[in-house]
This record gives sequence, C-alpha cells and structure tokens, in this order.
Amino acid sequence: MNSVVFLKLIRWKNLLLIIYVYLLIKFLLFPSFSIETALSLFQFFILLLSIVLITAAGYIINDIEDVISDKINKPKKLIVSKVISIEKALQWYKITNTLGIALGILFCLNIGNPTFSFIFIGTPLLLYFYAKKLKSKPFIGNFIVAFLIGFSIFILAIFEFGFLIKNEPKHLAFNIIIALSIFAFFTNLTREIIKDIEDINGDYALKMKTLPIVLGVTRAKNIALITCIFPIGLLLIIFLNYSELYKYTMLYLLITVFLPLLYTAIKLFSTKKKKNFKKISTILKITMFLGISSLIIFSKFH
Repeated sequence: MNSVVFLKLIRWKNLLLIIYVYLLIKFLLFPSFSIETALSLFQFFILLLSIVLITAAGYIINDIEDVISDKINKPKKLIVSKVISIEKALQWYKITNTLGIALGILFCLNIGNPTFSFIFIGTPLLLYFYAKKLKSKPFIGNFIVAFLIGFSIFILAIFEFGFLIKNEPKHLAFNIIIALSIFAFFTNLTREIIKDIEDINGDYALKMKTLPIVLGVTRAKNIALITCIFPIGLLLIIFLNYSELYKYTMLYLLITVFLPLLYTAIKLFSTKKKKNFKKISTILKITMFLGISSLIIFSKFH
C-alpha cells in the first residue's frame, strides 16, 4: 500500500486538525500568558503522537466495518476492499493502534501517572466497539465520536495543568480550552447526525438504526438543528461577557464562526434536499477550523 492511499485511509486532513490545535495551544496560547506547563517538549510530542495514532486507527477500523455501506453511499471514495484488501487494512489497524496505545502508556509512565493509561487503553476499545456495534445505534454513536473529539482537546489541559489551577492566567487558558472542547463537541455532533442523513441509503440497506432511520430525516434534522444552536448560545455568552476585553477576537468569532453557524441553523431548518446536507457538513468542518484558529487572534491581541 503506497503512502497516498494510507494517508487517505487515516483521514490525514482530520489528523492535521488535531495536530494544529495542539500546536496552537502549546506554542501560542500558553506562551502568550507566560504560563509554565507541566509537560516537556518530549512528553508533549509523545502525547500528541499517541492521540494521532489512536485516532488514525479509529478511522481505519471504521472504514473496514463500513465497506458494505460505503459501496452504496460513496463508491467513488471507497478504499478498503477496492484499493486495498480488508486483510491489509486490518494489519495497518493493528500496527497503528498498538503503537498509539504503547506510546500513551509510555507517556503516562514518564509523567509519573500510570493510572492515566486507562485513557489510552479505553479510547481505542471505545472506537473499536463504536465501529463494530455502537455506530448503528441511534444518537449513541454520534455522541461517542463527538465526545472523543472534544475530550482529545480537553485532556491536554488536564496533563498540562492538572486539576489544581492556582493563578489567573492558567484559569483563563483552562477556560478557553474547555470552551474550545465544548465547541468541538457540539459542532461534530451536528456533523455526525448530518452525515447519517447523507448515508441513510447504505445504512438502511444494512438495517442500521441511525437517527434518520429510526426517527425519520425530518426529526433527525431537527435534532441536528438543536445541537447546532448550543455552540451559537455558547458564543452569545462569550460575546456578552468578553466583547469589551477582547474586541478583535470577538469580531473574528462573529464573522468566521457565529455567522456561519447561524447560517447552518437556518439551512437546517429549511433544507430538504440531500445535496444541501453535504454542503452544511462542509461548512461545519470549515467553521471548526476557523474556530480553532481564533486562538491565533486571541494570543496576539488579548
């Protein structure tokens, strides 16, 4: 299997987003407050590599389990069974997953907290059972994926700060990471529901019990609308409390995040065509990137 195929299999663009947010937090947000963090550069990069590898393995096992539905939903993008064999994909899954878990355990031993190893063991197990069983359950599968994405951001704050935050700069940075995690959770939860609507034909053929199949497309769309409203509400709270202190950041968030989310909510309320759901999903993905990039504006102008 050549490197291009492997990169497509592990969703390299999504992995770059994880790397991007970690680098912004570590090398831009923290230094802008002159915050002394717990992790050395070596420990930070071991943590990041572990998370990237475990996430990549999750994408691989998901593609393996989705072979039949993907033949219906997205035959042109099919990789497993078309470009590479299922056996080869399984081999890469085992290698990638094992390396990710091993590095996670090594990281926990290195920082002197071996009990945290359960995160790097439990997450791959959860991703495996998601791909095998939980993905076909209404809402549960969507929630798990969104939770893991939000949690992957939040755990950096846990490892860097712990649970005892003694000064104001750390407290503010911690709150920013929490807000970013919540934003990532709800944005991705909305996307996951929309993707289920897009994939309804293949999922129905496999007798899966996703939200649009169990409740119908209209009700599933309304739930996606509700989950989209949550980050809009979060942004409104941030605007009300911090617009005077952080004018440039608030202006950036208004233009690049709030307005696109508001547009998404309006489109979700009115749209019925399948092709429009694909556009909405793309807008949410771009908005997610732009929301993360607000760390650059905040770090430079706070």
